[in-house]
Amino acid sequence: MKDSNGIVGNVFQIQRWSVHDGDGVRSTVFLKGCPLRCKWCANPESWKPHPEIFYFRDRCTDCAQCSLVCNHQAISKDEGVPHYFDREKCCCCGDCCEACPNGAKKKIGSLMRVEEVIKILKRDSIFYRESNGGVTFSGGEPFAQTEFLRELVLACKNFAIDTAIETSGYFEWEEAEDIIKELDTVFIDIKHMDERIHKRLTGVSNRKILENVLRISQNHHDVIIRVPLIRGVNDDRNNIEQMCQFLQENTRILGVELLPYHSLGHSKMDALDREGLEIFNTPDAEQVEHIKKIIAKYKIQNIDFK
Repeated sequence: MKDSNGIVGNVFQIQRWSVHDGDGVRSTVFLKGCPLRCKWCANPESWKPHPEIFYFRDRCTDCAQCSLVCNHQAISKDEGVPHYFDREKCCCCGDCCEACPNGAKKKIGSLMRVEEVIKILKRDSIFYRESNGGVTFSGGEPFAQTEFLRELVLACKNFAIDTAIETSGYFEWEEAEDIIKELDTVFIDIKHMDERIHKRLTGVSNRKILENVLRISQNHHDVIIRVPLIRGVNDDRNNIEQMCQFLQENTRILGVELLPYHSLGHSKMDALDREGLEIFNTPDAEQVEHIKKIIAKYKIQNIDFK
């Protein structure tokens, strides 16, 4: 996306002091927009490419301060409920969020220029250097904002900042190849090896993802597979062994990182007035250790960032 002053992107969070998204102390830049609709998604606020408003009903005291500042008639009491929020009329200006004294509303997503993001990231550059850390781009799907991502990665490189990316793998290779070559580390998900199950759970086929896993591992020396581990969904021996066979026979990856399921996305879906997530269960510690042994049997390293 461009405006009169250059390329801008939609950022919904910059998380400082992250220690689970690569080596060392890192800042994680979350970009909006994602082509997948995973039934367990932890960041459903990342799905749409434009800004949105969280509305936490349990924090609302019906003080009406938000309705006083809304110039688009998106907030009213005309529908027989104490506080009616019409998202179709909302322009996501964020005025209601600033007016709310209880934090019941929060704007998700802001248009930022590359220079603005880099200015924030450079604040922690000394910690990146001392801990062998850096910046990780996440989402959503970072490659959904290819132009913006490219400029961010190149800017980080100019300041000698280590860069990593967390990707679903669902992107067009031709649009991302040059960016991938500039990155220091690539984290890419494999959610399920069965195409039919993958499509039911995420909304898309896994074919493009597996093809991109192959391409990335052939063009990059530092690739880590991430598995969002869900009990009864993808933690069975057959699925894990299929994945390991695929990786062992076709790729050159550093290893696999297991990410046990959590349900943090449900409260966010409620705050976005959406449905679509399912209730899943987290594998217990014994099952996780069992899966790690299967992976190790294939001479694949188990990676755990702490």
